[in-house]
Amino acid sequence: MIKGVLLDLDNTLLHNPDRQWVQTFRQGWDRHFADCFGISRASDALRSAIGSLNGKPESYLTNAELILDKLVCEMSLSREEISAALISFYAGPYHCFRANTSPMARSVELVEDLLNQGLLVAIATNPLFPEAATRARIVWAGLGDFIGEFMFITHSENMHFAKPDPAYFAEVVARVGVEPDECLVIGDSLTNDIAPARALGMQTWRVQTKSGLKPIMERLQRPNWQNELMPDELTADMLKPQFRGNLAALSGLLAEVKPHQWLQRPDPQEWSILQILCHLWRAESDVHQQRLRTILAEDNPFIPSLPPPGPDIPACHDDGMQVFERFRNQRMATMTMLAGLTEEDWARPARHSIFGLTNLLEMAYFTAQHDRLHITQLCQTLGKCAD
Repeated sequence: MIKGVLLDLDNTLLHNPDRQWVQTFRQGWDRHFADCFGISRASDALRSAIGSLNGKPESYLTNAELILDKLVCEMSLSREEISAALISFYAGPYHCFRANTSPMARSVELVEDLLNQGLLVAIATNPLFPEAATRARIVWAGLGDFIGEFMFITHSENMHFAKPDPAYFAEVVARVGVEPDECLVIGDSLTNDIAPARALGMQTWRVQTKSGLKPIMERLQRPNWQNELMPDELTADMLKPQFRGNLAALSGLLAEVKPHQWLQRPDPQEWSILQILCHLWRAESDVHQQRLRTILAEDNPFIPSLPPPGPDIPACHDDGMQVFERFRNQRMATMTMLAGLTEEDWARPARHSIFGLTNLLEMAYFTAQHDRLHITQLCQTLGKCAD
């Protein structure tokens, strides 16, 4: 059943001709940095910085941090100089580019319809620009009144991957609080939207230039349309981007935790953020890895379910970010263990005391689901996620 919808922005909700936009943007960027620092062709440095986002190591720096680091290297300016130049560019010249855009017909109607149906709606634009610039483009699309109703808006300051990396969509799904097969992606690009979303098992709808949003609006009027989209069969290729995206989503949420929030419990029966992290770390090595090793080593083993931990699990460390690093290291070990498995390995059977007949692939996928369960719990604890 579809519970969430991820909406691309450019040429989905906002008409923004790619070539004209890129040319105008580069000219404005070059003019700004020439005026500030006498630098010519500064847009070449930005293009190199954006290109470095794909295929980057798992640093869990935000896209904004990585772009800034690259610009510092490419332009031989200080971080303070470039940071100030970026702020002034997006506060001033950037807004002149609005003249090249126009709202897509029926975009407001589409968003209203989705929200009225009780769906979680997120803006899933390629996160290459900072929050202020992304919010500006939402306003240009005529959707400024909905900014507070979107479940999540991707931008360079809160995301760790960029399109077309499937991990981008995995990170968004984890932040929204739904499973990949419960999510519909609406976008215009086969390369940036449809293919990477399908790689995760998400449902997709491609917006065509000629027909625009009319066909998807008609689909939304069909009774019970959320249940008509059948989930794809689970594959091993879906797992790695989900593991990567889950770690990034968790990292992004933890960056928002204030010192006094680590030990706060919203209810005596609920865990603190530190307890959630301790549970994730311990479960990774003591439960998930052990279960997968058992299935690989034994023929059709019986996998017992452990009793659920109570509300008073002890904290494992006094530094939450240290616990996250321990969990991340264990997750990387899990990914290494799973790398290179054959189809026969993934299909190895097991019997679970709750799930019944299962196999290694399903148990590995449950690990990713377990992440999202507690990412949502952490998000709700921070008051940044839907119940």
